[in-house]
Amino acid sequence: SENKLPREAIGKIIGNLIRTEGVVLEKDTVPAIDKAAFIQYKKQIGSRLGLQAWYLRSFGGKTHTYLNANGNSNDEYSFSNVAHVFGIGAKYQLGANAAVTVDYGQNRSNLGRYLNGNTVYQHERGTADFTLKGHQMGGTPHFWMARLDIGRADLDVPKSWNAFIDYKYFEHGSFFGGNGTGAVPDRYLDGVRSFTFGAGYVPRKDLLLEAFYTFDAKGTNKRDTLYGSESFKLGDYTRIQGTYRF
Repeated sequence: SENKLPREAIGKIIGNLIRTEGVVLEKDTVPAIDKAAFIQYKKQIGSRLGLQAWYLRSFGGKTHTYLNANGNSNDEYSFSNVAHVFGIGAKYQLGANAAVTVDYGQNRSNLGRYLNGNTVYQHERGTADFTLKGHQMGGTPHFWMARLDIGRADLDVPKSWNAFIDYKYFEHGSFFGGNGTGAVPDRYLDGVRSFTFGAGYVPRKDLLLEAFYTFDAKGTNKRDTLYGSESFKLGDYTRIQGTYRF
């Protein structure tokens, strides 16, 4: 009576399992955008400066539920809207073959604030005992980047070249995957700040050689573990590629 162990006959087959209580550590996943509306406005000011503003709103997706341990129970958070993003940008032409680009944006959805938050830990100093006390919402996650471009690699112009360096800062909850850079994988952008240097060269018509190097990649915030939150860094990332036009 009131015994939580399996029946003796079952134990002979599967072993005598002892029921315990514990914590399951899960990876935060930013849900894919199912449907979205996007609007953008661009304005040219003079011959050198261009400005833009844009808005992205997701809709029609599934409701996503997250469970967070709080003592001996779980707190439940559900979100149906993934993206509610406002962005602005500017590009300034320094010369015929040089330009500076700056972009800034925020994801103002509740899911974004959740992903940008942290687990609350109760820890007695000097011991290895941690009690999870739910989840603390973070601030509105934002992103920004600055990039300098020099030169222009043109497949129709042998010996043409280009080079760039950029700095990227994406808080967790502001990035949705599919970065389109061709230089770095998504994991170097989600909740990460990093530099990337890249260059391209056209040795002959219709052939483009490119190389990219991403370095000093660090977390914008601490990441949760079973035993508290920790700062983290990613290794440097190198990519070399070639493109041939038929």
